[in-house]
Amino acid sequence: MKNLFLVMVFVSVAFLNAFELNTLIEAPTAGILAKGESEITANLYKENGLVIGTKVGLFPRFMFGVNYGAENVVGNKNPTWHKRVEFNAKLRFLDESVKYPALAIGYDSQGHGSYDEEGKRYDIKSKGVFLVGSKNYELLGNIGFHLGFNYSLENENKDDEVNVFAGFDKTLGDMLVLTAEYDTAWNDNEDIDLDEYVDKNGRGYLNSSLDIHFTENLVLKISFFDLLQNREDTEGCDRTLTLLYYMTF
Repeated sequence: MKNLFLVMVFVSVAFLNAFELNTLIEAPTAGILAKGESEITANLYKENGLVIGTKVGLFPRFMFGVNYGAENVVGNKNPTWHKRVEFNAKLRFLDESVKYPALAIGYDSQGHGSYDEEGKRYDIKSKGVFLVGSKNYELLGNIGFHLGFNYSLENENKDDEVNVFAGFDKTLGDMLVLTAEYDTAWNDNEDIDLDEYVDKNGRGYLNSSLDIHFTENLVLKISFFDLLQNREDTEGCDRTLTLLYYMTF
């Protein structure tokens, strides 16, 4: 019985880590897709928005991705197609060891929610240029901790401070992963053009998600953004659904 239990634990951990976690919800981790691995995502958000994206592990330590989408994809209104394609890239320059976390640098121009042409920003700004570290431990499965710094290029409102974000992920059994992240939003407290939307209290953005791993290739992510209601137009929280499909080539 003891040997059977150990085998079940090993299989569960191996199953959930078949593809390394490279993003929590919006916050990047130091995880990357291995060379030859790819990730396809379909993100459903407010105003019937849909963003389709893909990431590819081009080299052993480098991955690259693109995103494109629109609002009003479902419904009786004409779709509002985004005017540009968003890009992301990440290079891990230090692998995780027993003593030290993994470290990665990267760039991501995809923010969360709708894009405002006047303010030239997303509801929650993209990370832009970032540096992030990740460390994982064994605790009834896997638990990972992540800490990073970023500088968003969505600075039309002149609020261009360096930002800090942190988060964790925890496996729950052999199918579920709980993630949470917090963004200080130091670069989103003095929004000159969009004062009617952004709370001045500086609460930051607290997001959480539950990932359901139906197979090692197919994941449903149920996400809850802005749980602290930093934005005045958020009621309760901002809810999204994301489908992720992993494959190798």
